[in-house]
Amino acid sequence: MIRIFTYFVFLVVVTWVITLVLDLTGYAVIELQGQRLDVPTSTLLLVIGAGLLFVFFGGNITAWLWGLPGRMSRRAGERKRAKGMTALTRGLEAVAAGDADDATRHAKTATKALDEPALTRLLTAQAAQLSGDRVTAEESYAAMLEAPETEFLGLRGLYLHAKQNGDRAEAQAFAERAFQLRPGTSWAFESVLSLSLDNAAWSDALNAINSARQHQIADGLEFRRMEAAILTARAYSANDADEPDEAIKDLEGALKKAGTLTPAAALAAEVHVAKGQRSKAAKVLGDAWELEPHPGLAEVMRRVFDQERDERVQGRLIKLTEKNPDHPESRLLLAQVQLEGGDAAAAQETLEPLLTGRPQRRVLSLMAEITESRYGPTEAKKWKQRAASAPLDIIPGMDGVFHYTTEGWRRLIQEFSEFERLAPPPLEIETPELGSDEVKALLAPPPEPDPEPELAEETEDAVEVTEEVTNEESETDNTADETAGEAESGNDEDAKKTA
Repeated sequence: MIRIFTYFVFLVVVTWVITLVLDLTGYAVIELQGQRLDVPTSTLLLVIGAGLLFVFFGGNITAWLWGLPGRMSRRAGERKRAKGMTALTRGLEAVAAGDADDATRHAKTATKALDEPALTRLLTAQAAQLSGDRVTAEESYAAMLEAPETEFLGLRGLYLHAKQNGDRAEAQAFAERAFQLRPGTSWAFESVLSLSLDNAAWSDALNAINSARQHQIADGLEFRRMEAAILTARAYSANDADEPDEAIKDLEGALKKAGTLTPAAALAAEVHVAKGQRSKAAKVLGDAWELEPHPGLAEVMRRVFDQERDERVQGRLIKLTEKNPDHPESRLLLAQVQLEGGDAAAAQETLEPLLTGRPQRRVLSLMAEITESRYGPTEAKKWKQRAASAPLDIIPGMDGVFHYTTEGWRRLIQEFSEFERLAPPPLEIETPELGSDEVKALLAPPPEPDPEPELAEETEDAVEVTEEVTNEESETDNTADETAGEAESGNDEDAKKTA
C-alpha cells in the first residue's frame, strides 16, 4: 500500500514539473562555432532532463538489452526443466501406482528434458524393474553409484535386485556397503542383520547391533534379548570347536542380558562341570530355574551330576524346586523326585494342585505312575487313559539338549527376542476339564475287595476243622487228667500199705 502511494505521489510530482516546464515562454539561444540556434526554453529543458535520465539509467537499459537473449535462453531452459520435473514427478507416481508403461514414458521424457542423470536414473531403474527389464534396471542402479548423492539409492536397488535373483552373497555385500554409508538407516541395518543370521555369521550380527545402537535404532529389551540369543548361538559353536573359554565368556554375557535363556544356562553348567567347577554349575542352574523353570534344566543337573549317589542328586533337585516352589514345573519335578525316593503319597499330594483344569500329559502320566505305585496297575489305568488323550507337551530342550541347526538358531533368536520364549506355543486342542470334585474322586483309594464265595467256604471248613480239633484236644486233655487222678490215688494207697 505504501509503495503504491509513493508511486502515485511520484507521478503527480513528475506531471507537475512537466507542466511547469511546458508553460515556460521564451527561447534559449545556442551558439556553436558561429552557428546560432534558437530553441524554445521548454524544449531545451525537456531535452536536458531526458539526457540526465539517460545518463543515470542508460547503463541499466543497455545491460538489459544486452542480456535479453541470455534471459530468453534461460527461460526456455527453465520451461524445459519444469517439463522434465513434471515428467519425473508423474513417473514416480506411475511407479507407485504400478503402471509400468506410463512410468517408462515419463522416464524417457524426463531423461530428455533434464540434463541431470542423478534424478532420472532412479526413475528409469524403477520403471525398468516394474516392466520386468532387469538388465536396464541393474545398469541404471549401477550408474547411480557414480554420484555420491545417489550412491545409497543405487545400493538399495542393487541389494533388492540381488535378493530377487537369490544371490545372497552379493546382496549382503550391497547391504553392508549401504550400512557403512548410513548406519542410522533401518532397512540397511535390518538387511545386514537378517543376512548375517541366515549365514550363521554371529559376530557380524552382533557388530551390526552395536553399530545400530549408537544411532538409536537398536535400543530396547527386544535387541537386548536378541544379543543374548546370538551370544548363545556363538557359544555353542565355540564349544563344538573345543573352545570352552570363548564359550563360557559368551554364555556369561548372554545370561547377564537375559537370565531366562535356558540354552545358555544349560551349556554354561556343562562347561563349568567339565572344568571341575561343580558349585558354579549348580548356581547357574539354580539361578536359571528361579527365573524360568524348565524341564531341560533338571535333565542337565541329572546328567552333569550323574557320578554322585542317587540320594545326593535327588537332594540337588529338591533344592532346585525350592528356588521357585509355586511354579508348575517345580511341583512336577518335586513329585517325580518324591516318587523316585519311594514316597508316593507325598508325590500325590505335591502333584494334586496340577490335576485341576486341563492338565498336561506329563502330569497325567506321572499321576498314573504314582497311582500304580500305591494301588497297582488296575487303578493306574484311568490316569493312563486320560494321559493318552491329553495333548503332547511340546517344550524345546526337554531332554536338556539344545543343539540346533542354523535355521533353528535363527528361529530361536527371532522368537526369543520378540516374545522371550524358545518357540511359538502349539495349537490348543480342546480337552475336557477336570473339576476339583472329579479329581478328589479319582484320587480316592480303592475300596477293600469282598472275599470270594469259595474262599468263604474254605474259611468256614477251616473254622469247623479247627473247632473239631479243639474239641478233640479238650477231650484228650480231660482223659489225661482222669488217668493222672487215678494214678495219684493208686500211689496214695500203696504208700499207706507200705506205712
